[in-house]
Amino acid sequence: MSDHPINLTIESRIQSGKEKETSNHTIQGKLIEKGNSLYLRYEEDLEIGQVSTTVKIDNQQVTVIRRGALSMRQSFAPGQLSESLYKTPFGSMPMQIRTERIEQLVDREQNKGRLTLRYMLYLEEDETQRHELSLSWKGASQ
Repeated sequence: MSDHPINLTIESRIQSGKEKETSNHTIQGKLIEKGNSLYLRYEEDLEIGQVSTTVKIDNQQVTVIRRGALSMRQSFAPGQLSESLYKTPFGSMPMQIRTERIEQLVDREQNKGRLTLRYMLYLEEDETQRHELSLSWKGASQ
């Protein structure tokens, strides 16, 4: 198992009806190699508190685990529908995700890569959002 510090850029695009929301920020994180899986780990300070996120990247599936002020565990696999519970300090809500596409370009030797998830998010009350989440990383210079 190897563990590398990385600079991680998180780009998010959300479309809900005619409304579009985009965010982009860069944070420090860690890249951990364990067998054939890669793990991206990072901490975020959100308005509601701190959240620790782990993104597990396998050949055919990506799993996102968030702990702290927000809590969820969500699996992404192309063409599949998965359900989970999204927990916040204000309560929990069920959500469903239908993964449309996963794109990954990983260069283990250069310690860099990019992961893009495209998915539909279904919340209660028939609200549907189209999401595109991209995580790009490169080794942090020591």
